Amino acid sequence: MRIIANATTDTAHSGNASRSAAIGERVRHFAMGEDVRRASLAVLDQGVVSALSFATSAIIATSCGRNGLGVAHLALTLLLLMMNVQGELLNLPYTIYRSRKHGRRLHAYSGSAFVHQAVLAGVGMAAIITLLGVNAIGVGPSELAPSLWVLLFVSPFCLLHTFLRNFSFAAFQFRVAVAMDVAVAILQLTMLVVFVQLKVLTVPLLFVAMGFSSMVACVGWFIVRPEPLRYVRKLVLRHWSQNWNFGRWALASHVVGCAGAYVLPWMLAIVHDQAATGTFAGCGKLSALAATFVAGVAHFLSPRSVAAYSEEGVPGLKRVLFTAAIVFLVAIGGFCLLVGLTGDLILVTLFGNDFEGTGPVALVLSFAVLTNSMAVLGGNGLWAINRPEANLISDIIAVILTLAAAATLVQTHGVMGIAIASLVGGTVGAIVRGLTLAILLSRIPNRVDK
Repeated sequence: MRIIANATTDTAHSGNASRSAAIGERVRHFAMGEDVRRASLAVLDQGVVSALSFATSAIIATSCGRNGLGVAHLALTLLLLMMNVQGELLNLPYTIYRSRKHGRRLHAYSGSAFVHQAVLAGVGMAAIITLLGVNAIGVGPSELAPSLWVLLFVSPFCLLHTFLRNFSFAAFQFRVAVAMDVAVAILQLTMLVVFVQLKVLTVPLLFVAMGFSSMVACVGWFIVRPEPLRYVRKLVLRHWSQNWNFGRWALASHVVGCAGAYVLPWMLAIVHDQAATGTFAGCGKLSALAATFVAGVAHFLSPRSVAAYSEEGVPGLKRVLFTAAIVFLVAIGGFCLLVGLTGDLILVTLFGNDFEGTGPVALVLSFAVLTNSMAVLGGNGLWAINRPEANLISDIIAVILTLAAAATLVQTHGVMGIAIASLVGGTVGAIVRGLTLAILLSRIPNRVDK
């Protein structure tokens, strides 16, 4: 009996050891895997971009005050809109369809994308000219005009840099994206510091620094040329039509879903003043530190979700999205806890005493980032199964709730009212998007979609 007991115990220990070794091997495989490496590079790159944005806002706030930060934020809202239109119409369809093309067909598709980008950059310049005319007749702050004039000439370089960055993500060339963004960060911050030392920094000079640093990064990309390109004239319109069939829904969803992000700063400026917009921008920059992580993971998640669904079907897609959800909940939830514990300490330290008492606003905006991360998961899932139009219903609901809440609260609660509106609309939108994805996935057989 004693011998049998010992043998049984030894067998149990051996089995536990084997299971522990297997688990350890899986953990090591995950930690050293290609997906983790690529995701880490994507997060690192987004960290560089967001750190640059945060540092730039701090420099503008301390040198030009809250009014200057508010004017810069309004102009940047326009540039961000142009970048996002470009991303939805060009970069997102390219990411989805790239994996379906190979060799010379892929090179021609890439070449067409550059032609499309040049056209959209021209459309963006026309939009700035239109806004200059509207501003000239008294719509919007008069202080905005000088920045718009500079933006007219530098926006093509900023748009091209953003296009090349997302182009690199689609090709899993994360090192290229990191190199470009590090170069932009170094050049832009160096120029801003020089302007501060010379005591000449203004908001228009901020856009000069942005345009010059983006131009240098773009020149570097074309010198290295990490991606072969072929320009086939007869394919340019065909590729545009293919992208448009997907991108129109992605763009509609984005414009509707992000209407609040574009409208709310202007609502604050009209109902209150540029200083209120500056407060919103400063608190938004703090919460944007969490959004940095979300955006970095999303740059990896988009092509990875497409690949998982293409190779493994619905189970593979669910696995990728579930893993990302756990990562978001832990990381962004921890950030919200940090903001809640520190209050306005970080904001006052970086932006000055004008931001005393703004901790609650930053906390609400941080929770809005958490809900947005869940919406990102749903959106990537819908893109992966080629149902971008299904995002639209959640975006419509979110923007209606956001704008209605903002219109109700902005007069009496100011910046806090805008923050609450963002959280309410974003939360409901994320829930609807998640339910939409779950319903559509339940209708797809568990097979690989070839």
